[in-house]
Amino acid sequence: MPLVVPLMETNFKVKQIMQTDRTDGVKISDFFGSVFVLCIVFLFLSTSVFPQVVNNSLIESNAIKSGRYAVTFPALETIEAEESEAIITIGSSILQYATDGRCITEQLDIPNHNVYNLAISGANPYTEMIQIPKLVEAHPRAVLLDLGPNSLWNFYESESLDEYIQFRLTILSITMPYNTSLEWEHLLRERDRMYVATTSVERMNLTSSYSQLALDRVLLQQSHDLLELNYVDRKIPGVGDEGWLEYLQTPRFLAPNFELKNQSEVDAWFEENMPKRVKYGVYNPESNGTLNHFALEYAIEQLTNAGIDVFMVAPPHHPQVYDYLEQGQIDGHNHTLSYFEETYGAIPINWFWETWDSGMFRDRNHLGDVGREYYCQRIAADLNSYYV
Repeated sequence: MPLVVPLMETNFKVKQIMQTDRTDGVKISDFFGSVFVLCIVFLFLSTSVFPQVVNNSLIESNAIKSGRYAVTFPALETIEAEESEAIITIGSSILQYATDGRCITEQLDIPNHNVYNLAISGANPYTEMIQIPKLVEAHPRAVLLDLGPNSLWNFYESESLDEYIQFRLTILSITMPYNTSLEWEHLLRERDRMYVATTSVERMNLTSSYSQLALDRVLLQQSHDLLELNYVDRKIPGVGDEGWLEYLQTPRFLAPNFELKNQSEVDAWFEENMPKRVKYGVYNPESNGTLNHFALEYAIEQLTNAGIDVFMVAPPHHPQVYDYLEQGQIDGHNHTLSYFEETYGAIPINWFWETWDSGMFRDRNHLGDVGREYYCQRIAADLNSYYV
């Protein structure tokens, strides 16, 4: 009997040692192995899945003032995957609200071509050059490039302008594919380079600035009816959803404005606003040397070198605008068009000095419904005459 107890104690101690060894193993090898796996999973999610969730939510929700600002790169990837030839419009709101891609497509005599509208409010050549490498990769048949006097002004000290540039560059930076070339980076102002992600860590930091807001808006989008919360659906289709391709051709347009006013009200608007607006850079284009000119040169050179036709489109403004312009005030625009035509073979479609009926405009520089239909006919006719 005395021999049994020591033997039982010995077995108990052996089990304790074995359990201690297993515990020590978990703390050392298993623990660090788990940490390593978690790091790999986190890196994968943070560099691929998580940014994609944020990017999609930027388009589909109300996380930013318009999901259209996040459309550019997903749109180009969609267009690249299409079997038909593409004609892509890029530029400011002037072309955004002038271009009904479906209407133009239906009037083309060129088979298997589709016209897309990727122009966006506030855009200028300096901000839009970021998409050029991806645009070249998508290899459309042609690009309709917004190149009116409004594209050729010098940047000035402006808090609102800097805020727009920061916003636009950030959104473009976090939505661009990881393998997108940054060959345009040297054209950026030093203060703007912080808004462009050149590494995974930088992209994650930029993405995080919108991630919480984007995810919050997605939750609101999904639960507002149940919780009776205020929510306005801006009705931009999700990437790849029904209506996505149609939206890339024909986006939502501005509501009527001047069309609802009588002539005396329109006259009063011009008398009050145009004397100061005519002094702005958009009506005083430079011949060369601006950041926008440098960006345009980069864009047009890259596109034409890739065998993509570039049409430089300058729609007219409301006919009453011209009453406030002085002789020679727009000469910088004519000089710029001539330079890019002679140097790179870009094709000018300069309608700026044409007089279109005032009923075609919803304000001083944007076409309304009637003007958009006329623009559709004119641009389709020019494309047909060039390609057929």
